[in-house]
Amino acid sequence: MTPEIASMRIARNIKSVEDDLDELLAKAGELLAELARARVATIGAAVHGQRPMARVAAMQKSLIEARSEIVRAHNDLSKLAETMDIPTDCPDQAHLADDTGAGRDIAVAA
Repeated sequence: MTPEIASMRIARNIKSVEDDLDELLAKAGELLAELARARVATIGAAVHGQRPMARVAAMQKSLIEARSEIVRAHNDLSKLAETMDIPTDCPDQAHLADDTGAGRDIAVAA
């Protein structure tokens, strides 16, 4: 595998992890909102619902910390690629091979 191919694969995967963490943060926020609404709507839930809400809030904090770490890793990898003179932007399509028999390029999304 060439450094350029490795770079493109890493870039695609790190973006996927960043997006997944953002989606988890959004879902955790929705869960916390539902817990708060349920507490308002039910009698006695104020006492019993505090502990699970605090746990979800703590989990959100951990997700924020994880998101910060992946941003730091992304930055470190970008600097590394720069020092190795590897392009850090992936094109929309990467040409993998020339299919000379059909006279056309074979392209896939990067």
